[in-house]
Amino acid sequence: MIHEPVRTDPEVAAATFADHLQKFFASGRGAGPGWGRKDLDELTTVVRIPARRPDGTEDFYFVELRADYYPTWPPMTSFVTPTEEGWELARDGSRWWPLQSNSPGFPFGLHATYGFSDGRQAPLICFSHTFEFYVSDHNPTDDERWDPTRHTLSATLNRIAKVLQAPNYLEPSG
Repeated sequence: MIHEPVRTDPEVAAATFADHLQKFFASGRGAGPGWGRKDLDELTTVVRIPARRPDGTEDFYFVELRADYYPTWPPMTSFVTPTEEGWELARDGSRWWPLQSNSPGFPFGLHATYGFSDGRQAPLICFSHTFEFYVSDHNPTDDERWDPTRHTLSATLNRIAKVLQAPNYLEPSG
């Protein structure tokens, strides 16, 4: 990482986040069938993303996006599980954690448990358009690195959407 992330002014982050979400759901991939969103607050939304197994079976997943550092850094990104109380992190072995096998040359990883440098253990959606990638001892190439002048949360959601399609996506892990 080049420098330590600094939280974005909450008003700037909220306005930019809202604008980018609106555009993604109005005219981007989010306007397609199976997509949805639930805003939890000005800096947090949960996105419903459709998935397709190799046999054509359709599933869906929920991904929480947080804009605490956005747009200077990518959104904080997690697969989440719906609960009666709200949302919690999805875990391996659950219906809400996907099994995937990347096709060659497709840089992406899902770690059910990852040891972050601050000592916490948590799931990691591992690619350069998630905030957690930058605080998990990864070093993107210049081509991969988040660039707020050309990347938005659309880049994050589009990559996850691609992962949730065959041949990359297999099925729920539980």
